[in-house]
Amino acid sequence: MLFQPFVDSRALLDQPDALREQMQEEGYLFISGLVPEAEANAVYEAIMCICREEGWADEQNLALGEPRLEGHEGWWEVYDRVQCLEEFHALAHHSNILRVIEAIVQEPVLVHPRNIARITFPATAYYTTPPHQDYPLIQGTPDTYTVWIPLSDCPIELGGLAVLPGSHKAGLLPVHRASGPGGLSVDTSRWGNTWLAQDMRAGDALIFHSYTVHRALVNVSQRRLRVSVDYRYQGASQPVVEDSLRPHYERLSWEQVYHGWKRTDIQYYWQKFALNVVPRDFSIMQPEEEYQTGQEQLEM
Repeated sequence: MLFQPFVDSRALLDQPDALREQMQEEGYLFISGLVPEAEANAVYEAIMCICREEGWADEQNLALGEPRLEGHEGWWEVYDRVQCLEEFHALAHHSNILRVIEAIVQEPVLVHPRNIARITFPATAYYTTPPHQDYPLIQGTPDTYTVWIPLSDCPIELGGLAVLPGSHKAGLLPVHRASGPGGLSVDTSRWGNTWLAQDMRAGDALIFHSYTVHRALVNVSQRRLRVSVDYRYQGASQPVVEDSLRPHYERLSWEQVYHGWKRTDIQYYWQKFALNVVPRDFSIMQPEEEYQTGQEQLEM
């Protein structure tokens, strides 16, 4: 499949109104070099150090052994350790990112503490994240924004991210069961072949609304791991679900995550806000086909 490239909004960094208008119109912002390459690479090296120690990668950071799948047996030996990395969480608070999000939400920014690292092996096409919207998984306010950053250079063959521009205007779409992280997908046939994607450098940022349809691309490299981060942001006055304030996958407590950290300003920081915490609505995570089956059974 051929992709059209993203529109680079780096030239708009000093124009908050233009950034906000671009997001409102297209549902995404691509900003090259938003995070300095050296800072992204530092987090990458911290994660790869764990991968090497646990036998996932060799000294050249090339994948070893069978692919490990997110959330499956053999995944946690690395991921639990990654969740405890101070530099991984600190990057979510980078001033360059916060400046862009402030321009979009026009109020104090809540950085979701539930940060996500993705370590994608080659030869895992069957478990690549399908087309989806983030809102059913994140919830709270629809005006939550994901910032996706590759921590090392990420050509398309390594399995970057693709978005459907303007798809956020369709509102919340019905979901369907799918393999891959999140386990949900949406029908994208109405948009045809209008996906945007391109080679990305370490520190480039793809920012998108929770209704914007996006998907991962397949890692078709020989042995390279694609390492990236998903950070989420919203206006602090907007509703947030409680589990967005807990560690990803909730296998660890914040006390365990924070053990040995030097910085205290990025620990429990969300407690300074008078947050509007709302319950998760599990009905919008119910696939359309399962809902219809349930309704038919009720009518029998």
